[in-house]
Amino acid sequence: MNPTSNDRLFNLAMRQMQHGQLQEAMDTLCNVLAHQPDSALAHALLALCLRDRKRLSSAEQEAGAALALAPQLWFAHMAMGLVQQGLRKPELARTHLMTAIELAPTEDWPRRELGRHYLMLDQRTKALEWIESACAADPTDTANLALLAQWHLEGRAFDRAEAVAREALAIDPQSQDALVVLGWVALRQNRLEEAQEHAVWAVQQNPEDESALRLLVAIKTRRSPLLGLWFRFNSFLVGGGGTRMVLLLVGMYLAYRVLTLLLHDLEQPTAATMLNYVWLAFVIYTWVAPAQFQRMLRKELEQVKLKPDF
Repeated sequence: MNPTSNDRLFNLAMRQMQHGQLQEAMDTLCNVLAHQPDSALAHALLALCLRDRKRLSSAEQEAGAALALAPQLWFAHMAMGLVQQGLRKPELARTHLMTAIELAPTEDWPRRELGRHYLMLDQRTKALEWIESACAADPTDTANLALLAQWHLEGRAFDRAEAVAREALAIDPQSQDALVVLGWVALRQNRLEEAQEHAVWAVQQNPEDESALRLLVAIKTRRSPLLGLWFRFNSFLVGGGGTRMVLLLVGMYLAYRVLTLLLHDLEQPTAATMLNYVWLAFVIYTWVAPAQFQRMLRKELEQVKLKPDF
């Protein structure tokens, strides 16, 4: 779907956004607004750029301006929904996305974003319903197929995720999201060289894409002798969803406490003390490792900013 097919500057801004050239897209849109200050579509697109730049307050202002100018424009409601999602206001986000769907029942984009919204909330059944609805609305849109592949990936259906991602790449060999999904599939199956290839390809296409950079850092983490253990443990926890994660962590803590009490009852204070040290080391490790992962990710982002022509 292309909401700006009749305007060269809008098309240019959309292409720039798709290639991660957010500052260039923002400059183009500001040029549009300089001549057409009442363009609701330009305000909505600018809101999406600002959202991707994590400037959420400014993004909300631009999305609000778009809605004030055109309250019946579905794209403005979708932009506001995505901004509210970034602001961690899921109910408001869902309301605007649903309004966008009601105003444009044949469009696939707001349906896909509602599916992504539910996937982020770990409501997999509702997510699949809307993702499949988006695919039905436009089965050739690679963004829809890539999100469906992401849904399968998070459900640990790796073969199916890979098949759907490759279906997207057959339509568009440069599909950024599909490349990232293939990279994650390869990483989860310990095919590190293949994962690296997909990650590098994705980063070369869009050096500012955080999902591609996160994949690249995850590969480096997996290869690290120290952080690799955390990566495997974290992948196992996250792979089963939020409920399984909570149950496993609570179960591990209860097992630790029961075993500690049992050792004291058996008059094995030394063993109980050693177990306490092991548990403490585990807690510190699982606290430090994610912070190190985030530092590595920030380092990659800084390298991209220092090399705009990468």
